[in-house]
Amino acid sequence: MDILNFCNSTYNFENKGEPYFDSVTKRKYTAAVGQPAYLHCRVKNLGDREVSWIRKKDLHILTVGVHKYSSDARFAAIHTEGSDEWILRVANVQLRDSGAYECQVSTEPKISLPFFLTVVVSKAEILSGSEVLVRAGSDINLTCVVTHAPTAPSFIYWYRGRNVINYAFRGGISVETEQLTRKSRLLIARATVRDSGNYTCAPSNSDSASILVHVVNGERPAAMQSRARKLAPTLPCMLLTTALFNRRILRKQKYTDYY
Repeated sequence: MDILNFCNSTYNFENKGEPYFDSVTKRKYTAAVGQPAYLHCRVKNLGDREVSWIRKKDLHILTVGVHKYSSDARFAAIHTEGSDEWILRVANVQLRDSGAYECQVSTEPKISLPFFLTVVVSKAEILSGSEVLVRAGSDINLTCVVTHAPTAPSFIYWYRGRNVINYAFRGGISVETEQLTRKSRLLIARATVRDSGNYTCAPSNSDSASILVHVVNGERPAAMQSRARKLAPTLPCMLLTTALFNRRILRKQKYTDYY
């Protein structure tokens, strides 16, 4: 049915007092794995008809009215008496829940409206990578970013090992969280070797991310990392050069022995 016909049919339903769908209903939803999803279907002039939710990929009936018809306890219908809104709730959504759903009204013939749910994996990322070296006396500065989250996290906790970082444990610890940009920054001033460990950023609605922090005495970590990067490509080259040199010596020796 094209848009013009849909609008005309909606107009006719209004005039005849027949059920029809609210034309401004949102029909595309995104939810993160492990979070609940809510699909809102608004039906006008419902009368004594029933509203059902169908999963399109297998035509499985999920709910009829407020009654659940699925063995999967995660699916449920929410409706307030007197309201024109019929909500399909999917608790603890999984990637397999992505796809099309249909809101149906038991008219003759049935009318239906498709809805689309996209399930994403929301996760945290610590910008420093998976491991970092910090010189004793310098600051530990970690930034955590939450990606692919449909909504901003209500909180972001930082852990050291299994314990939430305790600001009272020692001074010089601060956390700055930006809800709009979905970032959290952990600052530990004047780090000591005792501050070494595994640090975890854990948002309320995303998978967590961890980083291993080494606080070292002596040489600057930046210099250590730079030296490691320079040595890494040099070692294979040295081995290859040595092998070629030995091969040439062997060939020369065979040539001399032959004559």
